[in-house]
Amino acid sequence: MGVLLACTAVGAFLAGLFSGPLGSVRRQGTAVVISVMGWGASISAFGLVVVLAGHAPDGRVTLWLLPAAVCCALAGIADSISSVFRNTILQAAAPDHLRGRLQGVFIVVVAGGPRIGDLLAGGATKILNEGWVLLLGGALCIAGAWLAAKLQPGFRKYDARNPVPWQAVP
Repeated sequence: MGVLLACTAVGAFLAGLFSGPLGSVRRQGTAVVISVMGWGASISAFGLVVVLAGHAPDGRVTLWLLPAAVCCALAGIADSISSVFRNTILQAAAPDHLRGRLQGVFIVVVAGGPRIGDLLAGGATKILNEGWVLLLGGALCIAGAWLAAKLQPGFRKYDARNPVPWQAVP
């Protein structure tokens, strides 16, 4: 478990280390959607690895740890890239008088959202095994990001060259 958690952090570190080219991305809303979908794909792939690996009869670590670690590192990369663009959009597009409040809401969502997901995933393991929960959770993340992008085309079209708040579709 420690290796897998560390690989997520290693992925985030590598994304930060090689983040220079991210400064040239102009369609930052689309970049958020793609990186969130990339995170979901990484988690789904991790779930598939867990399903395929099964449980070692004697509790030993198997070679399945390597592809699982790669999936976790890719999830860390995608999450870090998403974070870069989400924070950039929030700081550039939020009106001055709302920036503090929006940052507070953002922190609550970023800190609380994954814990709610953990609660749901933990409960779902009573019905399905861990691998299937990961696979389906990643797929739901992809579907949710796609749906949000479809429902909010203004966010998807957000351009860093013109950092103005997008208009929500009624």
